[in-house]
Amino acid sequence: MPPRSHEKQDIRPAAPDSTVQGLLALPLVRILPLSTGDRLTGICPAGDCILAAAARGNLTVSAYDRYALLETGQAFLLTNPGEYTLQAVSDGFYLLLQLQGELVFRLLEDRLAEGCALFPAGAAAVRETALSLAVLEDEQGHSSGEDASALAYPLLLKLRAQPAAMRKDPGSPLVEAAVSIIQEEFPFLESVEELAERLEVSAAHLGRVFTKKTGVSPGKYITRVRIEYAKLLLRDPDATITYAAEASGFANANYFAKVFRRETGMSPSEYLESTPRRPAGKMAHFGI
Repeated sequence: MPPRSHEKQDIRPAAPDSTVQGLLALPLVRILPLSTGDRLTGICPAGDCILAAAARGNLTVSAYDRYALLETGQAFLLTNPGEYTLQAVSDGFYLLLQLQGELVFRLLEDRLAEGCALFPAGAAAVRETALSLAVLEDEQGHSSGEDASALAYPLLLKLRAQPAAMRKDPGSPLVEAAVSIIQEEFPFLESVEELAERLEVSAAHLGRVFTKKTGVSPGKYITRVRIEYAKLLLRDPDATITYAAEASGFANANYFAKVFRRETGMSPSEYLESTPRRPAGKMAHFGI
């Protein structure tokens, strides 16, 4: 049976024996078809690494003071990330692998700088590994730790053999800065013009560069991030539609309802009826 690459899927192989686990283990694979603005947070155990890849689309990866904007085809490794965040800048297909064991550091040591490494063409190898494990999961009903480790080893060799990250084109720092501001301050941004002013460029230039790099305009990205945050708030039983609108950065509840319907195909009230609400007092991470 082919892997369900169009669906979100978590694969958690059983732990291999202690010897193999100390060398190389792959305890988690996440296959993530995401829409613009979708956000995923997680916590990686001490000593483990995460490997994120953008098979199609653009994705931000951040953990404390480390940050990357991945374009289609790129992969990014973070060692000891602790709490991390992934956010889709455009509709796409993304992957997240959790890796552990001394071989990760031994094989990729010369590629790591400040605990991270960018692989300009690494997404294809990550995708192949993730979907191969998904096939085993579908065929056998489970995936063993030994199978996962056996797939992870050639992945590391492929990443090690890749050329070093190429110098970014002039538009990348601008887009990275814009995405960073949007993700941090979207409830308070008045307009794309304000964003451009803070970045010391014209709104037209920012729009051209951002859209070329990510496939969506900065205005559309801000809207999608706000809608995703509002959806999270609406799952809280104590939150009202007016509160969700204001906290997400919309001018008023009427405008929020209009944009919400345009983006999701339903009104906020219909969304409330179709989505289970969290138990009171249990605010989850803003994620999937």
